[in-house]
Amino acid sequence: MAKNTHLEHLEDDIFNQGYAGATNAVKFLESLRDMLTTGKGGKNTKVTVKWDGAPAIICGTDPQTGEFFVGTKSVFNKTSPKICYTDEFIDFHYPNGAIAGILKQCLKELKKLPIKGVVQGDLLYTKRPNVIAMRGQPCYNFKPNTITYVIPKHSELGAKVAKSKLGIVFHTSYSGSTIGDMSAGFGVDVSGMQGVKDVAVFSSTFQNTNGIANLNPGEITRLNSTISKAERSLVKGKKFLDEIQKAGGPQTFSPPALFKIYFNQVIRGGNVPSAEGIAAGYINFVTAKYDDEIKKKKTEKSQQEWQRRKVDALAYLNNNKSVMIHTFTGFKDLISAKEQVINKLTKIEGVGTFLEDEKGYRVTSPEGFVAIMDGQAIKLVDRLEFSRANFTVAKDWGK
Repeated sequence: MAKNTHLEHLEDDIFNQGYAGATNAVKFLESLRDMLTTGKGGKNTKVTVKWDGAPAIICGTDPQTGEFFVGTKSVFNKTSPKICYTDEFIDFHYPNGAIAGILKQCLKELKKLPIKGVVQGDLLYTKRPNVIAMRGQPCYNFKPNTITYVIPKHSELGAKVAKSKLGIVFHTSYSGSTIGDMSAGFGVDVSGMQGVKDVAVFSSTFQNTNGIANLNPGEITRLNSTISKAERSLVKGKKFLDEIQKAGGPQTFSPPALFKIYFNQVIRGGNVPSAEGIAAGYINFVTAKYDDEIKKKKTEKSQQEWQRRKVDALAYLNNNKSVMIHTFTGFKDLISAKEQVINKLTKIEGVGTFLEDEKGYRVTSPEGFVAIMDGQAIKLVDRLEFSRANFTVAKDWGK
């Protein structure tokens, strides 16, 4: 598997890979259904909890030099990778901003862990969390990014936090002869990293203890029905999905890229319209994007070229509106099926998760989950809950 620098939403795979992505998304959902039916997991499928930590931290032993290093995802830059072996390297790569101080603490503390090879994790805190009263009991709380985590002080996890200065959750391991050519494998065994002074290492492993998250017969029927509806609509949208994969022109103006930008705007608005509404909104969005690009062009020749591209793009979308609506219907059904799976996964009680607003704290689900099947990984996130908050809530880690 490639480096874990970005995970895609399950439903977005239809725009990343066309109809092959649609087939893949359905297979993921069917495998997750099987996992939650038996309680033992699909044969080739596993799930990890997606903690809302930040920033992403890469650390471990450089296979070429044998030296311990830390860094962000910039460790994997194709040109000028930012690999930090000492404080001096950190100052060189990050002369300004809060990230330098964060990495220096990570270098100092994570070096204490018996890390095998190279791992990636999400930073949760860099000083012992404060204690607040939550539902009548003292709790440690920390907010690395969007979600506020709450851990009872007098619990097993609370005891771990009490002894720590830094908290992190590891989820990805890497192997390879050089950092540049490493490949990723999801899942890190953190059992040997427990009890190390000043560092709390949390697990991302999803455990369906006693089948608590299993689907009941009614839920299985509903999920099967939603998956089948998605399949039928996506078959009707196959021509559109495959053709937009072949569309030429600048990458930033490819139909899949534009749709993902557009749909993130929809999420920010907090309401997903009907498939017909999504199609109409997408056409308006594409029109505005081309108009903005045309205004930026300095020469008449360039403006005419982009005007021609706009006319061609809109003609294609309008001529294929019905098949586009089938595609977006399937897209919405994939989201619905995914949310049914998420609702079951969140039945496992663990660390308290909250969103903080002007009225205080309100209960929310974890950021989401990562599903891994046959070496592929996708994220399962309630986009209207978490993604909208992620776009709008102020972040603490960069302060």
